[in-house]
Amino acid sequence: MRLLIDETVIMRYLIKDHKRYFKEASDAIATGNAFTYPEIFARVAVSLRDVYRVPRSQIAYVLLQLMDDIYVVDEEAVRYATRLFGSSMLDYVDCLMVARNALNSDVKVVSFDKPLLKRTLNAPPTER
Repeated sequence: MRLLIDETVIMRYLIKDHKRYFKEASDAIATGNAFTYPEIFARVAVSLRDVYRVPRSQIAYVLLQLMDDIYVVDEEAVRYATRLFGSSMLDYVDCLMVARNALNSDVKVVSFDKPLLKRTLNAPPTER
């Protein structure tokens, strides 16, 4: 049976701040059947950054390592976004948009967010 895990499971697994929940999270992940969605990774990244004040580069490293144990839907885009999140000031969701734009030639990003657009393949010419 596949196990859909949410951010609370991932956070308890990473933070190890509750002994019983950490064990349950570890057991779920150890089955090899745990999976999650990109939006869950986004929530974890934001929680680690904003609540626990973990540096972005460390968040990226930990999440990339975690993907060896948890299947993440749209994994290639999530890996790309996670690396970008660790090396930029973009929000995680923006990093996902950049990743999907870079990995899918038929995806054009439409946004008024200039920092986001600067990272996309369809960046407009710079204004004078």
